[in-house]
Amino acid sequence: MLTLTEAETEKLADAIKTTLYERFKDAFVFDPIVIETRTDYYGDEYLKIRVIYDGDRAKLDPGWTAGLMGLIRPTLDELGVPGTPSKSFVPKYEWEEGPPE
Repeated sequence: MLTLTEAETEKLADAIKTTLYERFKDAFVFDPIVIETRTDYYGDEYLKIRVIYDGDRAKLDPGWTAGLMGLIRPTLDELGVPGTPSKSFVPKYEWEEGPPE
């Protein structure tokens, strides 16, 4: 069963934030980072990660962000997270309108 404690979830969110800030510096504010355990169609659990950001979407390099999960793989391995989590980047204004399912 894929379950992270609050401390583990916070550690993963911190690893994501650190990696993003190393790449994008002050061009964005990444907060919050929402991490949830979900179950897919086949009954397998996975992590769904939503990175809420404030900044110019045109500067959010999709070529680089596509590899984000690979960059945080050491933290995922340390926490025992199998596979690759699902991730999405959500503009802050959309998030404030109400979190999407």
